[in-house]
Amino acid sequence: MAKLIHTMIRVNDLERSLKFYRDAFAFEVSHRLDFPDFTLAYLRNDEADAEIELTWNRGRTDGYSHGDGYGHVAFCVDDAKEERERLLELGLAPNDMREFHHDNGELIARYFFIQDPDGYKIEVLERYGHYQ
Repeated sequence: MAKLIHTMIRVNDLERSLKFYRDAFAFEVSHRLDFPDFTLAYLRNDEADAEIELTWNRGRTDGYSHGDGYGHVAFCVDDAKEERERLLELGLAPNDMREFHHDNGELIARYFFIQDPDGYKIEVLERYGHYQ
């Protein structure tokens, strides 16, 4: 059986991205590989089963195109409203809170989106139902 171990995204400024993921989601470097032309930094926290791999290609000055295939990475938190407020206090720019409901009005999810320094979308979901 397969196990998801990481998702990779390319970043333009490794230190800026490391700070964002540390401040926003308490993700720290768990493993780092520095090569002459690029660095791979694997991030996780105590709750994460999988890692985010940040790939920094030295010397690249133009941004990466996300194309129309990239969607988002998702994190879950105990209280989405509280987490959004914390991110605002850090000077970050989370989008508005949203709720997703069944036709009968039952709550499916409470969430918001935020973008990392390279424009990758991140969904922050409150722990509830399927989203644990």
